[in-house]
Amino acid sequence: MTRRIKLLALAGALDDLGLRARIVEYTLRPSLLRCWDPGQMGRTVSVMCEPSAGPDPRWQFRHHPGEEVLADAEPVKEPADAMDAARVLALLIRP
Repeated sequence: MTRRIKLLALAGALDDLGLRARIVEYTLRPSLLRCWDPGQMGRTVSVMCEPSAGPDPRWQFRHHPGEEVLADAEPVKEPADAMDAARVLALLIRP
């Protein structure tokens, strides 16, 4: 449930920036947040929220595929908390 809440908070922050996002859920794969600019055709970015590896795991937003870490998701509980991650994604969506 934590993963979904963090992805929904990121979706809300993206909406505040004029971008759109939708959760895509898979049974055997991680849930993804597919993000796009409704004013442009074609370019989408997929993001997953997963805990980091190691003795002290933290939640992270990662680009999918490839798992490049985009932002820390540990403190995210509402859209305002995810604004920094949303700005990083906006740069990927609107190069």
